[in-house]
Amino acid sequence: MDKKVWIALILSMVVIFFYPHLIKWYYPQQPTPIEKAAETAPAMQQTLPGAAPAAQPQQPEKPVAEELTTVETPLYKAVFSNVGGAIKSLELKNYHQEMNNPRVVNAAQKVAIQNSFRSQFDLNGVIETPVFTPSSASLKLDAAAKGELTYAGSLSNGLTVEKKFIFSADSYFINTEIKAMNGTKTAASVRSDMIISAPVSGKDDTGYHQGPIVKANDKLVRQADDERTLSGNSKLKWLGLEDKYFLAAIIPVTETQFSWVTEVPGAASSRATLQFPVNLAPGGSVKVALNSFLGPKEYDTLLGQKAGLEEAIEFGWFDWMAKPFLVVLNFFEKYLGNYGIAIIVLTVIIKILFYPLTKKSLQSMRDMQKMQPQMAAVKEKYKNDKEKMNKELMELYKRHKINPVGGCLPMVLQIPVFIALYEVLYVAIELRHAPFFLWITDLSAKDPYYITPVLMGATMFLQQKMTPTSVDPAQQKIMMLMPVVFTFMFLSFPAGLVLYWLVNNVLSIGQQYFIYKTPATAKA
Repeated sequence: MDKKVWIALILSMVVIFFYPHLIKWYYPQQPTPIEKAAETAPAMQQTLPGAAPAAQPQQPEKPVAEELTTVETPLYKAVFSNVGGAIKSLELKNYHQEMNNPRVVNAAQKVAIQNSFRSQFDLNGVIETPVFTPSSASLKLDAAAKGELTYAGSLSNGLTVEKKFIFSADSYFINTEIKAMNGTKTAASVRSDMIISAPVSGKDDTGYHQGPIVKANDKLVRQADDERTLSGNSKLKWLGLEDKYFLAAIIPVTETQFSWVTEVPGAASSRATLQFPVNLAPGGSVKVALNSFLGPKEYDTLLGQKAGLEEAIEFGWFDWMAKPFLVVLNFFEKYLGNYGIAIIVLTVIIKILFYPLTKKSLQSMRDMQKMQPQMAAVKEKYKNDKEKMNKELMELYKRHKINPVGGCLPMVLQIPVFIALYEVLYVAIELRHAPFFLWITDLSAKDPYYITPVLMGATMFLQQKMTPTSVDPAQQKIMMLMPVVFTFMFLSFPAGLVLYWLVNNVLSIGQQYFIYKTPATAKA
């Protein structure tokens, strides 16, 4: 086998094996912040016009009677507080903490704690959190119903404030309206803040970002834990807090002058604040519309908002391929009811698309095998002149119209496919805890009994036996070791990824048998 083929094969193995380990310590961050605030306390006070960090002097604490309102839909059960109109809890009915564990995920404990989505107001440097009067103590929505929860309250300067949540039974998005009215005889200027807090920052154990994330000025910024404060005041699409699977976000709807501040005050602490000015003449009023989101990073759900929220799913280097893969898998799962079957169908489609290349590759390898005596003669004749030997070999390839690396092109070209599918299985919440059949109960986790990796290795061994290769016995032995190496590599990979490679091998065996047995190939 030609040296270039060996290099291509070895590089393929290296990329496939080391990619999962590589993302754990080096995952692509978005390094360009929109505006970086100074880390010292004095500089934090000198923020953008109309903007200020969330940490401000507060009026003395007074005992308040907290009133809770429960909102239940087919997707979640949420608990709201009248203190600031905040979300205290939001249990996602379709997502569990672990496989076979009835305890559902509370999104408010992952990316939005400490009474997140609360409203507070800056009155000349003093922060007030209004204690509202709720319109209802409970709200239950069925099917495609809609419902409203309205909070009414006032500030010490006489402004009255109304905060309204509008729920849809089939959506994690909550339409939010904040209305301020000035019933006094003097003009009033305050700043309204909406705050999200979470106990995460930096990267998780698998290398994915957790903490503040902002889409503004057509750039996506993931704030690292060593960037204490970021801020901005132009072209904001949305901001929020994230981990690998869940997102809390605020999406401005009304066209007004929004400012934002994101902070990482500690090793496991993050905060995102949306700010906007409220300037009211006597008898005046203003209403600002927002979309609040607290839930799973479902690709279709985020894409449907048309605000770029789907970019919060961290697909990595091959996102241009991973996103279409996820769309296709979601489409097939919708009709087939199983992501494992969807992966098999996707594999079949990929093999069909690669078939012309596979056919040409196999023919190239057979031609190379037939040329081995001539190649051996050239190598023996010019064994003391490497430059001359390589030149003669290239002339030999050109004369017989053979590409020396054509035999390994299918494997090399499958590397982006492999990595993209790897990212989908590790990042897409749709495949989190997705079962296949029998012992495979989670396609995003490894095969617990290692059955599919062993089958994958066996099919790879059979494929190697069928594939034309060099007559050099040493090279043949090395090639036959590849199935063993790949088997050990795939033991810890997600079961869905192993399923893809296993089905790919089976289809490759079928394709090779068909190509070798067809008369047209036989004549070649």
